[in-house]
Amino acid sequence: MKKIIIALLTTVLITTTLTACGSTNTQDTDLNKTLGTKEITVTPTKVTREKATSDRKTVLKIEVKVKNNAKKAIGIGAGNFNLKDDDGKVYDNYGLKTDSLGQELAAGKSVTGNIYFEIPEELEKGWLDYSVSLGQNPASEWLIAFPKK
Repeated sequence: MKKIIIALLTTVLITTTLTACGSTNTQDTDLNKTLGTKEITVTPTKVTREKATSDRKTVLKIEVKVKNNAKKAIGIGAGNFNLKDDDGKVYDNYGLKTDSLGQELAAGKSVTGNIYFEIPEELEKGWLDYSVSLGQNPASEWLIAFPKK
């Protein structure tokens, strides 16, 4: 019996070690991770880069799926989101796109929309956060890796 337990524990230890070693080579990201509040949940689903008017900047497009779990309609928009780098620098929303997230979401419904930020070309990752309303502390935060050009 003791040998069986030791063999099982050894197998679990080896499997855990191999899994951990395999994941260290990939960049950590919270893409496709659903977070939010009791009323609203948000899932960042896709990140792409677009050309900006400045040669040293790029426009980052983050597609999100938003679900209203409340029993009443709730407004949601790109202004509920911020993007910052590891040094805490906050990047402005890029509001010149017609498909930016911004609407009232009916109770129990979901919507997919886009949030745009103007960022430096060399920025590789950032923290996307969601606040229920302006001036409040973030309710959720995701680490997002940005694709290369």
